[in-house]
Amino acid sequence: MRRIFPLLIIAILFMYQLQVLSQGIEATISPNSVSTKPGDREKFSLTVFNRGSSDIEVNGIRLRITSRELFGVPVAVYLGEYAFPFDKPELVKAGKQKVIERTIEIPLIPFAGSFDVEVVVETTGGNASTKMRVNLLYSWLSIAFLLITLLIAIGIIYVILKLSLRRVRRGKIYRISDLLGERDRYHKLLKELEGRKGKIGEKEYGELKEEYSSNIRRIQSELESMLPGLQDDLAKLEREIEDINGELRKLRARVEVKEVKRGEVEAEIRKMEKLLEGKRKRADEIRDLIRRIKGL
Repeated sequence: MRRIFPLLIIAILFMYQLQVLSQGIEATISPNSVSTKPGDREKFSLTVFNRGSSDIEVNGIRLRITSRELFGVPVAVYLGEYAFPFDKPELVKAGKQKVIERTIEIPLIPFAGSFDVEVVVETTGGNASTKMRVNLLYSWLSIAFLLITLLIAIGIIYVILKLSLRRVRRGKIYRISDLLGERDRYHKLLKELEGRKGKIGEKEYGELKEEYSSNIRRIQSELESMLPGLQDDLAKLEREIEDINGELRKLRARVEVKEVKRGEVEAEIRKMEKLLEGKRKRADEIRDLIRRIKGL
């Protein structure tokens, strides 16, 4: 404990000294606003003021980049920190200033837009910082990133729409199945009513028969309004089934003539057969609904 305490005091004094020294260090950069592209090389003049009482050495700079605008859209995003160490430290004497010329390669940032850049100057006496503005013009990198982003967004939208459409189609089939079940129930009730014609009053018989018949006509009318859509869905599925069958026949023919080995296309054949099976099941389901709607 006696040994640790003096070391702690020395560390605190050392940190305090660094803080005092860093408070006497200032930096400016020129130009403080540039328009450029990722990968281009730009020349900058870094002026370091040492207002402290000890000489310091400048070891490098770090760029902390935050966006102001990306592809024309105002958005603030911290993009990271890029270090540029100097090959040889630059000496700045106490009470003096020094202009340091450096050529920096602009980081490969895949965006176009406006950016705030904090330039952190690293010295043996502590750090100093200054700010600059960078406008990144469109480059092959930013255009490629934008296109990839758009393609991903379109893909996500397509998947969402496809899933939504599938749910809508399944919802329509469920609705038709419910209507058919309801129609069958009224037919059954009507048959039961006919079987008990003599056991209930004539008036009640007439009212119930009209109610059941009216519900059957209403349901049948709604079912028939859905029939053209079902027939269109069936025709589309049949075309898709025929196309997949054609592709399968072609693949199998290529295997037969030894253009390709079966092992090379077996996974693709299985995938197509699974897809074909699913479409055939959906087609059979729709055919059954159409037959039931028509009362066949």
